[in-house]
Formats: sequence, C-alpha cells, structure tokens
Amino acid sequence: MARIRILIVEDEPLIAEDLRGHLDEMDYEVCALCDNALGAMAELTAARPDLVLLDINLGDGADGVQLAERINAKHPLPFIFVTSHADVATLERVKAVRPAGFILKPFDERQLRAQIEIALARYAHGDAPMDKLDTPEEAGFVISESIFVRDKGRLVKVAIDELLFAEADDNYVTLHTPTKRFVITSTLGSVEKKLNSRHHLRIHRSYLVDTRRITAVEDGYVHLGPSRLPVGKTHREALMARIRTL
Repeated sequence: MARIRILIVEDEPLIAEDLRGHLDEMDYEVCALCDNALGAMAELTAARPDLVLLDINLGDGADGVQLAERINAKHPLPFIFVTSHADVATLERVKAVRPAGFILKPFDERQLRAQIEIALARYAHGDAPMDKLDTPEEAGFVISESIFVRDKGRLVKVAIDELLFAEADDNYVTLHTPTKRFVITSTLGSVEKKLNSRHHLRIHRSYLVDTRRITAVEDGYVHLGPSRLPVGKTHREALMARIRTL
C-alpha cells in the first residue's frame, strides 16, 4: 500500500504551502512542488505523481492550460486546475484540455479531498459521467498498475503486484496483500476484469490468485505461504497450464 502522490504546480508560495499543508493532513504525499512549467515537466518524469494540482496562471510565459496540453501529450495523468478565475472565458479555455477537476480559490479541505477522489475515479473510467463511476467503497478503480481503495476513511493505492489473492464472499471481495486486507463491494468477476493482470488467475469461483506467489500445490488446493486455498474442478487445467509456464 502506498500514499497517493500529488505534484503541486503553483507560483504563489503561500498558496502552494497551504495546499501542501492540506494534503499532508489528508495523508497524501506531495512528491514535488513547482512554480513554473519547465520545472513541472521535469518533475512529471522524476517524481511520477498520480495526480497534478495545477494553477491556471503561472506567470512564467507558459500558463497552466499550455502546461496541461503538454501533460496530455507526454505524461497522461489526471490533473485538477486550481484557480481564482471562474469567468466564462477561462472555463472555455480549460474545457479543451479536459481537466479531471476544477477547484476555486479559496478552497477548503473537504472540497479538495472530494475533487481529488472524483478526479482519480473519472480518469480511471475514461471521463465517465458521475453516476457511472465506481467509488472506492463500491468496487475500487485501477490506474497505472494500481488499484485505488478506501482504507480507514482515506483513499490509498495498492500496487496490483502486491495483491496475493482476492477472496469473494457474496457481494464483497477481500483483497489480500502481504501486510493488509481491503474489503470492497464488488463481484470477483468485476475485480478480475478491472485488474486485467497476466499474473492473476481465477482458481475457484471465490478465489483469484497471483500464480507467481504459489508456494505449493496439492490435490484440490494451492498454498500461498500460510494461506491454503481451494481449486475448483473447472479451473484445475488452466491452473496447471499456468504453473508449467512459471
């Protein structure tokens, strides 16, 4: 499990530090803070953020809309405009670059958290309408090899490679990692489709496992360390074929 990494691009130091403080309080990781477009482009490569908070008016010859165009072209990831300007002309300019969110200054922590979570969910679902989004409580969502889920009231990301196995129980699925478990409202089939992982294989109607983590195989069961999981009859052949390729 890792904290969500956010890049702040803001040329007003007081506003930038205010944003950093709010994000720290919400347990997000501010991976870098930039006051110009050139520095932001460098940090996109070096810091690999999950999301960018982007001021529209940077004042260095390349405003936030121009920077957003570069992000879309070279480093596709969700970004939220943070601005004090909400006039019609500004809104028309930003629509063309398809921001994942829009926050007006001054902002509060509740608004900031909501916009970040909505932005990540919309990006994961290809800018789907709000009523079509899966929230982390319902089904999680996947971006760049990580599944985003709720943990004790906050949004966290879990690398798909950390997922040992997923266990279905009625309309809930428990995601097991080496150190934690996360429960989401979903079917196992939906989780399997979202993960789209070449390493995770359905071995039972109730279990999806990372075949690389299998430590032993016995009649009707596999072991992933201390966990002993059943293998369904209809899944045995596919499992053995996969194991032979490991």
